[in-house]
Amino acid sequence: MQFVAVVLDQNLKKPLDYAVPLEWQDKVQVGMRVEVPLRSSVIKATIVAVKQTSEVQSPKPIARLITNDSALSEPLWKLANWMANYYCAPLQRTMKCFIPPNLRKEVQPKKEYFFSLALSKDKAAEMIPPLRGKPIALVLEKLLEGPCSFKELGVSRSPVETALKKKWIRKEEKKPFDLSEEEFFPTKTKILTEEQKVCLDKILTSKGFGTHLIQGVTGSGKTEIYLQAIQAVLDQGKSAIMLVPEIALTSQTIERFRARFAEKIAIWHHRRSLGERTTAWEKLRSGQAQIVIGARSAVFCPAQNVGLIIVDEEHDSSYKQSEEIPCYHGRDIAVMRGYLENATVLLGSATPSLESRYNADIGKYVLHRLNTRATSASMPKISIIDMKTTFERNGGFTHFSQELIEALKERIEVGEQTLLFLNRRGYHRLQICASCNAVIKCPHCDLGLTFHKSENLLRCHLCDFKREIPRECPECKATETLQFRGFGTEHVERSLHALLPGVRTLRMDRDTTGGKCSHEDMYKQFRAHKADVLIGTQMIAKGFHFPAVTLVGVLNADAALSIPDFRSAETVFQLITQVAGRAGRSELSGEVILQTFLPDHPVLKLASKQDYDAFYAKELEERRLFSFPPYCHLIKITCSGENAAIVEAEAAKLHAQVKAHLPPNTELLPVLAAGHAKVKDQYRFQFILKAAKIGPLQSLLQSLANCKVDVDSLHTFF
Repeated sequence: MQFVAVVLDQNLKKPLDYAVPLEWQDKVQVGMRVEVPLRSSVIKATIVAVKQTSEVQSPKPIARLITNDSALSEPLWKLANWMANYYCAPLQRTMKCFIPPNLRKEVQPKKEYFFSLALSKDKAAEMIPPLRGKPIALVLEKLLEGPCSFKELGVSRSPVETALKKKWIRKEEKKPFDLSEEEFFPTKTKILTEEQKVCLDKILTSKGFGTHLIQGVTGSGKTEIYLQAIQAVLDQGKSAIMLVPEIALTSQTIERFRARFAEKIAIWHHRRSLGERTTAWEKLRSGQAQIVIGARSAVFCPAQNVGLIIVDEEHDSSYKQSEEIPCYHGRDIAVMRGYLENATVLLGSATPSLESRYNADIGKYVLHRLNTRATSASMPKISIIDMKTTFERNGGFTHFSQELIEALKERIEVGEQTLLFLNRRGYHRLQICASCNAVIKCPHCDLGLTFHKSENLLRCHLCDFKREIPRECPECKATETLQFRGFGTEHVERSLHALLPGVRTLRMDRDTTGGKCSHEDMYKQFRAHKADVLIGTQMIAKGFHFPAVTLVGVLNADAALSIPDFRSAETVFQLITQVAGRAGRSELSGEVILQTFLPDHPVLKLASKQDYDAFYAKELEERRLFSFPPYCHLIKITCSGENAAIVEAEAAKLHAQVKAHLPPNTELLPVLAAGHAKVKDQYRFQFILKAAKIGPLQSLLQSLANCKVDVDSLHTFF
């Protein structure tokens, strides 16, 4: 007899044993998908072990083989097991990261249909005015811009069906536009600077697994090193994985890669449709695609014979999955996959995370320094503007100092571009009663609602709850005392148009990039100089290369410094340094204006000097004194539920359980409400463990029930 241990897709966390029918005994292998009987139903599962004996008496036979071979390569299977152990997560939950939805749910991707005009554009434009106000006019207006899906039309089915019957539009099954399949003018390999050449030579001469940290100032040519390293790997018949922190960056990265490589490129991120992700998975698994570009989940892709894994902007917090189990870090998974694949790992950043730079200092990583920009461009000139003085001079609030306004006017006059950075979206941050100080909050979350003028609604930025603007205070019932406070990118854009009529602007934040291709469209528009100013949140601070941008304005440079979290200073320093690095990346010189109420704050001073080494030394000493990463591992245990008292009691019970079995060199902090104490009707309480090593805690953490375990948590507050 032959038996298998399987992990179910649902219900039980522990593996269960099943017998293998005789006709399948030569076929079953670890990683195969099967169906197994459980009580009165049949459940999908993954084989995690094949064995000759079972401790279970007369186990039931497996019901069906879903796949004919393993869904995972041996390195990926080892990675899944390591990930489950290290992050103290059930293997059942971890497997979801590796097995795509089409295999997991056994569903076929839906056919995608696109609509386009069946009339000439001139004829359609003539027809729109008489139909104005009717949904069918919206259909024609949208299709004047080009073909799009039903979802992108934004109307009900009735006007679409009417337009089809009248033969004004046509419907066809069409392959969605994929930038990775587009042809670009080929570019030649660039001549490297001496710093770049030394860095690349060391990377290429290192054999087998090794992790290299490239600490290069913004514009130092890290991407060119990536490209030439990938070419070397492709020449060996191996594949490469390129991780970027934001979906917004994939368009720029794909554009550069398609101009350099003839090989097929697979794109991997959550905005891709099920069909697109299935196609990418099949191309990578079959070896048709040798390069994959994507966000953090691309680290799990089934690329064959991996020789190189690159994590660009490795410091970025978006590589950390914190919302659900397993709470993994894409950068650390990349390093472990590199080890299991015997591949080289490149981590790149102008502002490396303290953990990565510390790992380089103690010899775990190889450090490479790029201290100058790759072109003749110089580093931008950075000025700090005291907004208290500006307010006094202006006689009240303003988004823009006189220095920034003058610099903006100058750039617009000469045809150069500007980035304005404010890490807060919406129009007004909150609505408050001037009489009783009550804040209009989300009924489902512990958060004040943000006013969005484009919708004329209040919206929650945690659960997306929306409501109309109230006419009276919900607490004291006053009708004349409700006021708006705080400002976001939407308000900045409107204020800029009032100050500089005729200025062309684009706004890039979560509100404007909800569409599938919106990041890509906005990137192309700004790159094509269809706007003078790009206003945005932190997504514009990461890795973009716009040659015509010569001015960057940071509107509230000190905002995040007030967050009571040990990583606040690092986050602010990185954001300012990164967004400042978008200026003057070509022949034109760059200027950066930091507007702040704390002009003498040491973090802002160091950021204005782009002095990473001084910041690193200062911050590292503080982390050592208070025992924070990289001098320990932070493990956050969070309990959540609909009843605050019950959740707090459950957290206290788990806290006592952990305290009773606490290993040496571990510090246990008290139970506290989370930074956002209520999210989506779930109250949240948490406590923190500081541990020298994870290993001694793993069995204890895996025994905890009804909680979320976040190993190597990035934050203590949120």
